[in-house]
Amino acid sequence: MENTNNTKGKNRKIIGGAIIAIALALGALILAMFIEKIPNGYVGVVYSPNGGVQDETLEQGWHLVGLFDKVTMYPVRMQTVNYKDIQVATSDGKSVTVDFAYNYSIQPDKVVDVFNKFGPIPVEQIEESYLKTRLWDAGRKAIAKYSVIDTYGEKSSEAAVNVQNLFADDVGSLGFTVDNLTLGVPKPDKATQAAIDQRVSAAQELERKQIELKIAKAEAEKKKIEAQGIAEYNEIIKKSISKEVIQNKWIEKWDGKMPKATGSNQLIEIPIDEPTAK
Repeated sequence: MENTNNTKGKNRKIIGGAIIAIALALGALILAMFIEKIPNGYVGVVYSPNGGVQDETLEQGWHLVGLFDKVTMYPVRMQTVNYKDIQVATSDGKSVTVDFAYNYSIQPDKVVDVFNKFGPIPVEQIEESYLKTRLWDAGRKAIAKYSVIDTYGEKSSEAAVNVQNLFADDVGSLGFTVDNLTLGVPKPDKATQAAIDQRVSAAQELERKQIELKIAKAEAEKKKIEAQGIAEYNEIIKKSISKEVIQNKWIEKWDGKMPKATGSNQLIEIPIDEPTAK
């Protein structure tokens, strides 16, 4: 009889513990239905089927919300977005494919406006629909002002700035802040690439010829200066040689012997001064 009572007591404890565990689990589940966590760098917009969109947004942290309330989160710190293979046309009618990358955030006081425009959809869906379309339009308008060569060269950064300005102005009124937009290297079709390669080769050849011309001009200038220097030197030497100097040189070299050659054409005239008449 005693063993039976002990068994019943143990069963009661087990059942009681199970009930408590179930109650705690149900309590945690129910509590979780009323708690919303907002990550760092985001704010939450609360929508209630009965009351509509609440004006007060949820900052980062844990919040109690209504059972039927829905929370949509929006980034208020910079997010990076990459778009691949956006097709645009250049001023010379060339079709190129470009990659874009940019940073964006949503102004905290504008998140309710964003929700009212797009509804309770994830922000990633806005990136792949609205923002992507607006960026394509900005890229189309900006890059249409540049030739395909310009988009490859030194004007690529300028083109990226113009795209960013158009894009930022377009989406800024809705609350999106755009920053640090970069333009990837354009990817043209085969015909366009062949034309680009030909123009690059021609530009390189022109640059080579210009360098050679500069070298030739420098060499000619150098020779001109050298020739002028030699001429000036000879002129100085010429002016420094007088009759007296020549006579003195003859005297220094003469050994005192008269030449033995005969004939008027064989005589060597020694430039000595004639005796002074007394």
